[in-house]
Amino acid sequence: MKRVALISLVLLLGLCVPFSAIAADKEAIEKGVSAVVSSGKLDDETCKANAPESLYIFVMEEGGKLLVHPKKDAIQNLNAPKYQVIYDEVKKASPEGVWVKYNWDGKEKNTFVKKVGDKIVGCGY
Repeated sequence: MKRVALISLVLLLGLCVPFSAIAADKEAIEKGVSAVVSSGKLDDETCKANAPESLYIFVMEEGGKLLVHPKKDAIQNLNAPKYQVIYDEVKKASPEGVWVKYNWDGKEKNTFVKKVGDKIVGCGY
C-alpha cells in the first residue's frame, strides 16, 4: 500500500511541476514584454534586459519587418511566405496583449504579443 501511495505521489508531482513551470513562464513573458512596451525603448538592449531566461523578446513593424530579433539579419521580414503562419498570428497583437498559437517546425508555439503604435512586441516559447 505504501508503494502505491508513493508512486501516486510521484506521478502527481510529475504532472504538477510542468504546469506550474508553464504558468510561471507565461507570467515572466507577459512581465518582460510589458516592461519593454512601458519603457518606450524598443531596442536590442532593452529587449535583452527584460527577456525571461533562455528566451528573447522581439520587436517588429506591423508589416512584418523585424527590428529586434536574434535572427533579424537572416529572417528580416515575418510577412515573407515562409513565415506567413507566424505572421498571421503575431499580427493579432493588441495594446492589452494577447497570447497566440501557431505551429512551427512541427511544434506548437505560444507567443504573447502587444501592439504599441505601429510596432508589435512579443515573446514566447
